[in-house]
Amino acid sequence: MTPDLPALLDRICEPIAERVDTARIATAKRRHADVLAGRETDYLPMILAAPLPPEADDWPTFGWDERFHDPDKSLFMQLKELVLPRVLTGSDYVPGVRADLGTINCQTIFGARWQVTAENRSVITEYVPKDVLAAFELPDDISELGVIPRIVEHIAHHVEALRSRGLGGIVDVYHCDQQGPFDIAAMTRGHDIFLDIYEDGAFLHHLMGLCRDAYVAVTRLCKRRAGEAIGGPGNAVGVWMEAGAVRMCGDSDILVGADAYREFIQPYEREAFEALGGGWYHYCGGWEGTGRAEGLHLHEAYAEIPGLRGLNWTTARDWLAEMGKLAESGVAHVGTLPRLADEPLEDYFRRALSPYRSRTGLLFGGMYAEPWLRDGEQDHAMETWHEVQDSVFR
Repeated sequence: MTPDLPALLDRICEPIAERVDTARIATAKRRHADVLAGRETDYLPMILAAPLPPEADDWPTFGWDERFHDPDKSLFMQLKELVLPRVLTGSDYVPGVRADLGTINCQTIFGARWQVTAENRSVITEYVPKDVLAAFELPDDISELGVIPRIVEHIAHHVEALRSRGLGGIVDVYHCDQQGPFDIAAMTRGHDIFLDIYEDGAFLHHLMGLCRDAYVAVTRLCKRRAGEAIGGPGNAVGVWMEAGAVRMCGDSDILVGADAYREFIQPYEREAFEALGGGWYHYCGGWEGTGRAEGLHLHEAYAEIPGLRGLNWTTARDWLAEMGKLAESGVAHVGTLPRLADEPLEDYFRRALSPYRSRTGLLFGGMYAEPWLRDGEQDHAMETWHEVQDSVFR
């Protein structure tokens, strides 16, 4: 039986509206903004997620293909999986949703082919030929290219659906997943882009300029359609920033060396951040138990970008040492820290704070990587987090 989607949205918005605390959100925004601007704050922010309430057992789950084509289903799943679990915690969460079409958005502007299935987000299935990219000129108006019309549809839907249920201005609609200039280039050009570094640098610079412009254009379009100021303040995928308020991704960047990064990638990321007022950066890298540490070799180069104010990363190496290096360079750690076996909560928090000399440099947790809590710790975690800070930062 086809579910009554408007009624379903009513059902999930009700507990959000009941539990959301606008004063707490205002405090969270101030703390986020302080940390991302390099200022001391009253308490370093922490974002947690709680289990869904029992009534959620009867709520449906929609596949990625359904979410892609139906903004009702996309909004419902974001409220169910991201917003409600975090609103329930009373932590430093700034609620938001987006046009959640996956990572293909900017690439489709150039004509890259894609598909989406029930089990997986949309992926690129066919790259764009080099000669097409060499001749490509990005138009001033991108609103009819690729999947951009669907992005516009989802943004407009989410803004109105939240407003009509009393959550307008409380649950933000932030920008879609634009990735970053080199991610866009790599998923448009394909694996041959790594040969271009050595065989056709002039073409790669041309392509990177196009991808920088696509990243900026899509971000501006999202912000305009959602009613958010370009240049900030705003919600950058769960991180509130006074200036810029964008997230950039570099999952492909970490596959190249630091010299190639500085020559072919860093200038375009710097220019994109400059155009938008700054933001924070994410990449997927090494993981616990693998011994892999992709991305760490670029942290120094990331910190050279003035507009890059926060970094979300993972590694199988020395987390605390890297957090300390970032703090010294003025880049906040936006993310988590693996917890040791049998480590008490207070000791875990104290260890997470150990790289920092004052109450700045850390936004603990985020939209997809919360601090590691155990059963029974949820209710007192925020209180303990503040008490430990009072003890550490005297």
